[in-house]
Amino acid sequence: MRWSRQILFGDIDAMFASAAVLADPSLAGKPVAVGGSSPRGIIAAASYEARAFGVRSAMPTGEATRLCPQLMLVPPDRLLYQRLHEQMQAVISRLLPVTEWTSIDEFYAETTDMQSLYPDPSRLGRCVKEAIFEATGLRCTVALASGKTVAKVAADAHKPDGLAVIEPGTEASFLAPRPVRDLPGIGPKSAALLHALSIHYVSDLLDPRHEPFLRQRWGHRLLAWQEVARGVDHDPVVADRESKSLGHETTFEHDTSDLAVLEETIRSFLGTLAHDLRLQGLAAGSFTVKLKDNTFQITTRQQQFRQALNYDPAMWPAIRSALHSLALPRTAYRLVGLSFSGLLPATESLFTRRQDQAIAALDGLIERYGSRMIRLGGIPEE
Repeated sequence: MRWSRQILFGDIDAMFASAAVLADPSLAGKPVAVGGSSPRGIIAAASYEARAFGVRSAMPTGEATRLCPQLMLVPPDRLLYQRLHEQMQAVISRLLPVTEWTSIDEFYAETTDMQSLYPDPSRLGRCVKEAIFEATGLRCTVALASGKTVAKVAADAHKPDGLAVIEPGTEASFLAPRPVRDLPGIGPKSAALLHALSIHYVSDLLDPRHEPFLRQRWGHRLLAWQEVARGVDHDPVVADRESKSLGHETTFEHDTSDLAVLEETIRSFLGTLAHDLRLQGLAAGSFTVKLKDNTFQITTRQQQFRQALNYDPAMWPAIRSALHSLALPRTAYRLVGLSFSGLLPATESLFTRRQDQAIAALDGLIERYGSRMIRLGGIPEE
């Protein structure tokens, strides 16, 4: 049967932690987390072995090591992640003509027109998985469905190293037994309120008995949830375009309203991105802070630097101020990002010769030990 619309979703399994195992095979099978070794540091990613102990992203390092005393902590390796991402992009662009990367380790592809070549969607999914593994050594979970949302939920339900095909017409029955928290737009607070009403599963959102109160409480948002619960999703795959910018973002495993966690995550991004700018001989004229809350509402704050910069302490005050003005009290966020644009060749006038020598020495240490292990002065730990 030919699908009227077919979307493929791919999600690299625990990419940062898996990349650490690629770099050091002795870590295979052990609980691994990417993050700073300081107890006040933040876990950026955790392997599935570490997650079995309750370790998760955005968790303080001190708490993670208490949960898992044998946890193997490794510093982030931005250059390794970027190289693996570029290898994946090369493979996917060869296999799938229309792709949309939503993060460094997740992508959607419009595969409707590929059904003549791959009548069996499972065969296409296996082909994608094998190609990524052969190119990078990374395992990937792939799901195919008639829409983005069902494909994403299916992939999450079949991780790690899974393959799921949700046939047209079965979307609602697939979603029905899933927890309501699995649907995009339903964050921890909404889920808690729904659970208090004995609404635990996606099918409960379509139960006529709950309709009056749900409509009164959530209004138009309920209609959107119900449409997704029925498997209706027309969100298109937007083909990637080359961007003259440099950025990084991460989706937390658990939404957070802790401003300190958001700040520490952004500060980590700044360290790696400013380092990348210096390695490329570039400076940024502007920056953008991005937040996505638990209702999938995206807010951004873009600002110009007074002059093009690639020096962390000079950049941090404006970035920190933008984050504080953007983050709302008592709002849980699922994603945070930082990007630089207006990239220009860095001029010698940016620093004195002594500063240049000091920064070059520090960049050498970052290359060896990672940006979470050492940072430029002028950016306080808290």
